[in-house]
Amino acid sequence: MEPSVRRHAAARLCRASVLGFVALTAAMGTLVGCTKPTGLTVEQRIASLPISNAEWRELGYRWDWKAAPVVGTGQGPRFTVVGPDLVVFQETGGTVSAIAAGVGSTIWENRLAGKLTRFTGAQILGDRVFVASQAELFILDATTGELVDRQQFERLVNTPPLVLGDLVVVGSNSGELMGHFVPARLKAWGHLMPGVFEQQTVDVGGIVANVTTRGRIIFVDPISKRQTGLNDIFDGPGAELGAGDGRLYVASLDQSLYAFDPLTGGKVWQKRTPDAIRAKPVYHSGVVYCSFREDGLTALDAATGETLWNNPEQRGNVVAVRNGRLLVHDGGQISLIDPQRGSRLGEIGIPNIHTITTDQFEDGNLYLTSTEGVIARFVPAG
Repeated sequence: MEPSVRRHAAARLCRASVLGFVALTAAMGTLVGCTKPTGLTVEQRIASLPISNAEWRELGYRWDWKAAPVVGTGQGPRFTVVGPDLVVFQETGGTVSAIAAGVGSTIWENRLAGKLTRFTGAQILGDRVFVASQAELFILDATTGELVDRQQFERLVNTPPLVLGDLVVVGSNSGELMGHFVPARLKAWGHLMPGVFEQQTVDVGGIVANVTTRGRIIFVDPISKRQTGLNDIFDGPGAELGAGDGRLYVASLDQSLYAFDPLTGGKVWQKRTPDAIRAKPVYHSGVVYCSFREDGLTALDAATGETLWNNPEQRGNVVAVRNGRLLVHDGGQISLIDPQRGSRLGEIGIPNIHTITTDQFEDGNLYLTSTEGVIARFVPAG
């Protein structure tokens, strides 16, 4: 049965912003959004994400708006993805909501499936929103939320989709990295590896790469469909994969951070640590940043793996760069870090944040999603 699409009356007023027009009614700090009952009112959900404008200005941002998209009773946030004009949010009950990025108004919502369906992620590309569950790919019109197409994956998948034009790359729980060709509604290619794929596939200079839970690393040219390289490490990844400067970066449960060449699969360097690594490696301007249990946040030369500095008192993932400084989220707070020395320049306590997303890694807009499913947008200031 076709999923029902319900549009708010306010959606018609806000739709223009999705199409790229300027919404004159946007105002700093406006509280917007629509919701179903969750045990909390909209006002209570909004209030559960307190914001100090003064503190955020010290980090180089200004609070723009808060939005409360649909969260069903007993449900919570599943994922938030951001495009140039649209923020797409899905709660654990299966409902997908779209928020106009310019003004923070919910413009459509669509319940794609029931609570028992396991969704793996989404991506916005052009005028389409691609949402993947373990069994299916849902393609939505980004402006209206209407279901454009619904296709079956050949195998059950575990990973968020990586959309490359007409090709959607996903990893299966049976160890197959697959390229699903949307126009033909079928698998274009697949490579079966030992283990299970759990992390999102990454694009490394036009080559797609992923790592299984058993440490098998695979690189595939999505156009020729051929493997460009294979390698093995002693355990699977402990966090999301990183990419930059033409290399794949893997933080492994085998207590090492690795860099690999996608054209050959060869290991470029290896950084050994005393513990399993569970923080995402992030590349920026010739440096890879990763947090280790013993050394804390560490900066490594991306070409050689040599340690440039480390801060044992700072941990977490680098989520953005603002005014040349690093923003690091450690679960309970966001810290502003000097990229030259690793020293902390400021911090904000945010204990109930589910995810932090940006529309541009350097000097972009910042989106916080709270555990109550409230989304707050911050724009660069000063």
